[in-house]
Amino acid sequence: MPDIRYSLEKYKGRSTRYHCPQCHQRTFTRYIDNHTNKHLSDYTGRCNRVEKCGYHFTPKMYFEKNGYEPDDYIKPTLKPKPIIKPPSCIDKELMLSSLTNYHQNNFAIGLSKYFPEHLVLEVLQKYYVGTAKGNKTIFWQVNRLGQVRTGKVMQYNSATLKRVGYINWVHHVTKQKDFNLKQVFFGAHLLIDKTRPVAIAEGEKNAIFGALYYPQYNWVAVGSIEMLNVQKLNTLKGYQVTLFPDKGKAFDKWSKISESACFDVHVNTVLENTALNEGDDIADLVISIKKEQYLAGPEGLIDKFKRKNKYLGLLMDEFDLKLTSLSGHA
Repeated sequence: MPDIRYSLEKYKGRSTRYHCPQCHQRTFTRYIDNHTNKHLSDYTGRCNRVEKCGYHFTPKMYFEKNGYEPDDYIKPTLKPKPIIKPPSCIDKELMLSSLTNYHQNNFAIGLSKYFPEHLVLEVLQKYYVGTAKGNKTIFWQVNRLGQVRTGKVMQYNSATLKRVGYINWVHHVTKQKDFNLKQVFFGAHLLIDKTRPVAIAEGEKNAIFGALYYPQYNWVAVGSIEMLNVQKLNTLKGYQVTLFPDKGKAFDKWSKISESACFDVHVNTVLENTALNEGDDIADLVISIKKEQYLAGPEGLIDKFKRKNKYLGLLMDEFDLKLTSLSGHA
């Protein structure tokens, strides 16, 4: 062992075991100097009767007792503590200035097809959802102290509300140097209220749909199925937490995580009990419910009749006819 100056002598038969200075049994292994191949002393070593004796006199103890040490004896040094760089933050004014122009935000435009416009506006501003150039959407991450950690920038199709390719981060777009990213839940700023139950979704879009359809919760999102773990979940101890994983694989994975948490965590089963496809989420569920409601309502019935008879639509447009009642009472 060229890198280790002193080590316990390897067993080479009974002659390499000695009488222990403490229990006097022949179960004592002595330390040897690997440079000279000589023992340090007859009492520097370790008794192999660990439980019944436990004697262990190390080379360090030997040198301290005798008041000297060899020139090349290297004392173990403590590793310097790593310098912990604080998380970087983004100017809050930049975030606040983005909470407008929702008529140029594909995500907001799509939401307004399913929910009243005033409610969409209220929820988007409550959850710090901004507008970026090119009709893009910014999901800002703000912690409970009001510090803006970053913003996730995404592009959506306003008709389907599906994400279309583009994804970026505000700190990249604004070219901030030496940015130390430490993410928090999307919606984390709402966690200052511990009295309101918390719902955790995978994606930010799902958190917004949840907030619009299930407003009894403070919704947060982790970003993806892999971003939820036991450590992150345990930071919410003291809250009433319900997980809303996507259908299928995510449900199984998140259920196991919830079982390992240090507090009781509920896992919502609504999606698992629907006929939706594997991987569908809260947004898919709410959209399907909204579409069914529309088709069962008066406007949906009129659209159905128009599809069956093209002249009905022309007639209604020509005379500006409106449906006032389905029961026959004007």
